[in-house]
Amino acid sequence: MDSATGKPIEEAKADYLFAYGKQLSFKLQLDLQDLSEKDNEALSLFSHLIMDFHRGDIPLGGSKTNGFGWSKAEIAEINWFTSSENSFSKKLFAGHQLKQQGFWKSVTIKGEAAFNLLQSITPLRINARKIPATPPKASQGFISHRYFGGHCGSFSLEGEILTPLSVKESGEPSFQAMVDGENINGWDFFSLSSPEAALRKGKKIYALPSKSLRGMIRSIYAIASASIGQSSHINKLNPADSLFGWVGTGPNQALAGRLSFNFAQFDNPQLAWYQVPYPYGNWQFDDGQWKNVPKKQASLLRIGQEWRYFPHAPLAPVAKQLADFTPDSVKANYLRAILPRARCHFTLRFWNLTDKELQRLMWCLILEDGLAHKLGRARYLGFGSLKIRLLPDSFLIDWGNRYSGKSGAAWRKPLLKEDWIRPEVIENYQALKEALHAQHI
Repeated sequence: MDSATGKPIEEAKADYLFAYGKQLSFKLQLDLQDLSEKDNEALSLFSHLIMDFHRGDIPLGGSKTNGFGWSKAEIAEINWFTSSENSFSKKLFAGHQLKQQGFWKSVTIKGEAAFNLLQSITPLRINARKIPATPPKASQGFISHRYFGGHCGSFSLEGEILTPLSVKESGEPSFQAMVDGENINGWDFFSLSSPEAALRKGKKIYALPSKSLRGMIRSIYAIASASIGQSSHINKLNPADSLFGWVGTGPNQALAGRLSFNFAQFDNPQLAWYQVPYPYGNWQFDDGQWKNVPKKQASLLRIGQEWRYFPHAPLAPVAKQLADFTPDSVKANYLRAILPRARCHFTLRFWNLTDKELQRLMWCLILEDGLAHKLGRARYLGFGSLKIRLLPDSFLIDWGNRYSGKSGAAWRKPLLKEDWIRPEVIENYQALKEALHAQHI
């Protein structure tokens, strides 16, 4: 997000072409050969990786920090072939009878039984004293991805819309009309659907894009960490670039972020069209009310003379709700917005965070009572206010028990707001509280 204007940077706005849907699946076969007793530890590690895939913790492809590529595997079957029913086979398949099949003795285990078999393979022995309490650092000083240390886990989050919110769909506009001989595009709210308007059939899956959420939180985190200006080198990263990722110029001048935002899907949202005439700078929100001041330019709220932020306000009178997409003027934008009280849900995975980074990230996500976020189009006119809440299934990972064979409750430690909200780690704290207060909506 451009700190001076509060608008998305051009390169950050992307139209996506991706596979989606509940029926999207592929089949994968993994072949292991010549296993023996000496491979027991490697097989144990392999089985735990398969279980990670089953839980949805193994990503595929690019843009993994922007919600893409996170997949969940279902274990269809395990086929075991051995020339002799030795002690290794008996240990792995106790309770299962191997049958003669040509030269081989074999057993096929399917579905839930196959899942249970993988779960029962030897746990990994981890020396808790050797688990690093701090994130790994490379020789150049940046936090590395080479192993897990510090704080790792997942935020489970719910967003509630406070004022109508509009994020433009990707691809072609879903609606079009002619006004005074000019074509007017009607952009629906963003959805997980085809970029071709003609192929968007059936009920749409409306969502907040992961990149939009990422930009919203990164903007506040940059203010809260006083991350002024662009980082010049990988060994001189500002706090926001260090956490969210950075791409510089030249070889070895890029670093993946330590956060992965998912798409925030809505649960049966209500939508409406709005007409927003332009220019609209003459509308000023002052002393808790909108005023029409002729020949006035849009007022600017800046934090620390560096970052622009749009204060929370009710919709300006100039924003007119429509019964449908019925444009009547070329000097207006037509927005389809999700209405207040709609809720969406998403996850934010994180790894290798320091104490201060987790404290600051928690504050930037959940904020304090009475504060709220801003996202989407026409924020100046009161659109786009939302509140994010932390859900109980958020957790920190206890690596000592992660692969011990114990239940998820043993290695998922509670991640609670009251344990991590620390205003003292927030730079520009008072200015942020004033900018984010939502008392007028």
